[in-house]
Amino acid sequence: MRKPLGIVLFLSVVGIVPRTTRAADGDGKGAPEARERTAMERLDALEEENRRMRARVAELERAAKQNEATREKVAKLEDDASFFDQQIAKLLPIASRLGGYLDFGFFRATGTGAGIRSDRGYRYFPEYEGDIPASWVFYGDPLSTMVNARGEPADTGESRALTFDAIDSGGKSSFAVNALNMQLFAAPHEDLTLTASIDFAPRGRDVSVPGDRALGDFIDVKLAYAEYLVPIERFELSLYAGKFDSVLGWEYRSREATDRLTVTPSLLCRYTCGSPLGLKARGKFWDGAMILNVAVTNGSHGSETFPFHGELDRNDWKTVAGRIASRAPLGAGLEVGLSGSIGAQDLQSAEDAMHTHVGVDLHLDWHDFDVTAEFLQGVVDGKSAQGDTKCGLAPCLRYRGAYVQVGYRVLNWLTPYARVDVRDAVHRSGVSFVYQSQVLRATAGVRMELGTHLILKAEYNLNRELGRAPQFPNDVFTSSMLLKY
Repeated sequence: MRKPLGIVLFLSVVGIVPRTTRAADGDGKGAPEARERTAMERLDALEEENRRMRARVAELERAAKQNEATREKVAKLEDDASFFDQQIAKLLPIASRLGGYLDFGFFRATGTGAGIRSDRGYRYFPEYEGDIPASWVFYGDPLSTMVNARGEPADTGESRALTFDAIDSGGKSSFAVNALNMQLFAAPHEDLTLTASIDFAPRGRDVSVPGDRALGDFIDVKLAYAEYLVPIERFELSLYAGKFDSVLGWEYRSREATDRLTVTPSLLCRYTCGSPLGLKARGKFWDGAMILNVAVTNGSHGSETFPFHGELDRNDWKTVAGRIASRAPLGAGLEVGLSGSIGAQDLQSAEDAMHTHVGVDLHLDWHDFDVTAEFLQGVVDGKSAQGDTKCGLAPCLRYRGAYVQVGYRVLNWLTPYARVDVRDAVHRSGVSFVYQSQVLRATAGVRMELGTHLILKAEYNLNRELGRAPQFPNDVFTSSMLLKY
């Protein structure tokens, strides 16, 4: 059977049937039928391939549409991510400069909770007879019964120098929120920062007592200063303005409860742990081998719990203070410092009533030991009217003392510690009062850091009178739970 000519021509054009034919076998019988079957099979194969190609194209078109939708979703997610990044960028600086801690504790002081007693009858200090009323001659130390890192005593008792009795426990045991601390840090510029530390102190007030002078809850702005890091390559230089840390001694560096190894400060902290207001410069030379601090402030660097510190000045002469220290690569670091200050006495208007102070300090972090030692002495001249009682116009003070504190890290989270401090001082204000303080205090305690946010501390303070003063009950057990945020 012969194929129609048109089909043969078409198949020849598409290459299925050759333009020249030849016999398939032998004499070529049946060759046309074979060729027709082969051409039809190839045509069917082409049609099947065409269907597959169309299905593939349709599939690709659907995929393209899905890809477009996906690209739109990705673009939207990128926009959302950019938005959230911007919000996080705004929030992170806030998180980085907001912090602080809760200081909650329990304490018990023996006796009346006060660290002083009156020398009634001039039995121990007869030299004041006829000069100062006997009930106003005191021995002991009104701050020796401290119960927290703020240095507040369990009770001030009959004290005439310290009339603000924030705790006022009467020698009874008590829970206390020692402070809710808030710390602020901001960096408006790469080289300029703002630092602040504020204590919110919940305290009691008996509203049923007429004329109760207790403040109740109060706020203590401990730090509020700006720091400028001077861009100098040869050494580090920082300039401060505001209410900043002391430059005297070492202990001020651990004034915050979370930084302090112990619960309570030393007996000497009242002279060096304050926050003076003025200007300061701090330089570090030769990779920190030498450190120099210099400050010009309104007054002394003493604590506000001690009546020889005034934040705002009442005289024109300012206090100049400084500390020079040297570091040696012993263990994690050995630092030895010499510090001193001179200026017009606080809380009075005379320019020639001076307050001078000098001290030496040592700190060593070696293996698992942390050792701190300080010695200091000072004189506050006071002011007397001609022919009148000594120190009648402004109170006078002579003091000296020392302490040694040792902590040992038994475990990363467990550090027992011990401290011994002594203080010898005479504080007089005309005929109003005189304090004879020759005191030794021995402290033993333990610090436990349970993770990064919780610290537990407990200690016992044993107070002993030295010299002519008799012993009386004024020991203190105190503890602290610190929750950092």
